[in-house]
Amino acid sequence: MSSLTFRFLKRLHIISNEDKHGNISFFGAISYVFKTVWKLLLFKYCYSSFILEPLNLKKIRAVFWKKIGCNVGKDVLIGHSVSLDYGNANMITIEDKVIITNCCILLCHRRDMKNYKKGDVSYDLPYIYAPITLKKGCQIGMGSIIMPGVTVGEGAIVGARSVVTRDVPAWTIVAGSPAKIIKEL
Repeated sequence: MSSLTFRFLKRLHIISNEDKHGNISFFGAISYVFKTVWKLLLFKYCYSSFILEPLNLKKIRAVFWKKIGCNVGKDVLIGHSVSLDYGNANMITIEDKVIITNCCILLCHRRDMKNYKKGDVSYDLPYIYAPITLKKGCQIGMGSIIMPGVTVGEGAIVGARSVVTRDVPAWTIVAGSPAKIIKEL
């Protein structure tokens, strides 16, 4: 049975993951908020800090992502307006020399639609959580979306505006929605 605090916060649409927060106490919720606020501020800076562009280099964003909770390797470059699933940042692994171009989205959760049927309310569906791994030297093209559970292989390239729903083999180029292999390197 979930805690009264969890049920109250879920009703206010503040939290929804019962596995992660189901037994949260009132003081635990307050502590969680304070721990999360600074991560949100770092994310906001990384996402939309055009005013401070001389100070917001692609390598600095990678350092901040590490502080938010992502596992980030060396020489990682992250462009403007890249959204990470900051509530699940610890589920994102980015190996060395990865390039994530502008306006990409990395999601570690999605609604579980397998039992969804006519008459159901999609809001009540549970979430599926799965990690994302970007292997050494891969590149994610502008505006792409990486879905939960995806591994992009070493040296692989994801074309612009692609939606990656499955693992990308090493040394391939994928593109499209959903992304498909268009060339093997």
